[in-house]
Amino acid sequence: MVNRQSSGGALHHGTGHLLATQGSVIGVAVSDSGTRLAAAAATLDGIIIAHIRKRLPGLPDAQTTLAAMHELIAILVSDEKVQGSRLIRCGVAIGALLDSKQGVVRTMPRAEGWDNLPLLDLIADRWQVPTIIENNVNAAALGEMRFGAGCGNQHIVYLSLGRSIKSGIVLNGQIYHGAAGLAGEIGHIVVKEGGPRCPCGGYGHLEAIASARAIVGAMIGLSAEYPETLEAIHKITGQRAEALTVEQVFHLLEQGNPVAQYVAGEAIKYLAIAIVNLCNMLDPATIVIGGTMANVGDRFFVPLREQVARYACLHMDEQVCIVPAELGEDAAIGGAIALALHDM
Repeated sequence: MVNRQSSGGALHHGTGHLLATQGSVIGVAVSDSGTRLAAAAATLDGIIIAHIRKRLPGLPDAQTTLAAMHELIAILVSDEKVQGSRLIRCGVAIGALLDSKQGVVRTMPRAEGWDNLPLLDLIADRWQVPTIIENNVNAAALGEMRFGAGCGNQHIVYLSLGRSIKSGIVLNGQIYHGAAGLAGEIGHIVVKEGGPRCPCGGYGHLEAIASARAIVGAMIGLSAEYPETLEAIHKITGQRAEALTVEQVFHLLEQGNPVAQYVAGEAIKYLAIAIVNLCNMLDPATIVIGGTMANVGDRFFVPLREQVARYACLHMDEQVCIVPAELGEDAAIGGAIALALHDM
């Protein structure tokens, strides 16, 4: 049995922090209900020396995805750029509900076989290396702190704004999990009494107003009452309104479409309120925004910063930076490597 390790850095069997000065680490990222995988080997300076990706067909069960994870690690270990370098640690970032301290996957959305799966043990025992697992948003927060937009700051919040809204919190350089490991569910804070229904069943949650899915859904829904807006949507999507993207909504906003201005304005207002509340409680140095919304650019970030300044108090808007994520599609794998290097 090899040493296990939580993302807080304390080995489960009490051997303390690793103080390695040479060798390599491996990061593995699993997303989209286990269908998309990436793995990379890196030096102890965080320089990637080998990188591989794999996509599984259909909706695989846990054992199929686990076998693919082992396959990717085996390929990296046998890579000529990695051979001869002592493997120090493995970090795993996965899109699942975890007990990260115990290294157990509690459940994986839409996928079978993950309930209470001891993923940390399965990886650590197979490769005889200390292993850390985290959900992919927490890992991305750590990755942005170490390699990306939050570099140099020990207090950051990473917001993933896509189909859903999630956040990872890093305080004093450590991921903050909360008492039950559920910290960071910013998408489900109530920001608007009597607001729209959230996918979780609640009403007025941030995710139901400011996620990319919510923005697109509101735009399509309101367009039924505004023929000119529906025509503009059909034009930009090739007559396929259901294919509308959040980037296209902001493009219509830029063209002066009043429905797009209203929908995006509501989303930004309530997101700004959530960010201000978050900053008042946690006092982060940087808010890093990733996911689909980060791709919108200044059309999103400029009014967001303006709204934050409007609701902020005690000069908070001058003390916190709101910036787009820098790791982009590599956020999960960068986070996995950051996990492997954490506290080293």
